[in-house]
Amino acid sequence: MGNAETSNGLSLDDFIGKFEDNHYCLELLQFFGAHPCARFNKLALIHALSDNGGKSHVERALAHLAKKGIVEAYTDNNAHLYSLTEREPMHEMVVDLAKLGGHKWQVVLRQSAPWTTEISHPPMLHAVAAKNTS
Repeated sequence: MGNAETSNGLSLDDFIGKFEDNHYCLELLQFFGAHPCARFNKLALIHALSDNGGKSHVERALAHLAKKGIVEAYTDNNAHLYSLTEREPMHEMVVDLAKLGGHKWQVVLRQSAPWTTEISHPPMLHAVAAKNTS
């Protein structure tokens, strides 16, 4: 995929690598990067990203990204909303991730195997799963 860097010198590959074992985190990052100034409620995010049964995975990924400060939570008229952080360099990294071309994005998603969607999975499971698919 190359080692593209943003204008602030941070590696996009290194940023992606932090989430490569969590498909739903990557999907949320791509979604927020495509809509960097918008706010969404949790239900909208779940419907936009999950197939049947993905609700708990999206919720965990959203909580994980909020804990990391990449996604920010707001309350507006008693509605809980989420948006991409405005803080740099994180904002720029997520927007750059969303700009990846279709083929490069598919490579990123294939590397985040669907059976490793749990945030707590050890990296070895990803390696073992990749070996078993060869």
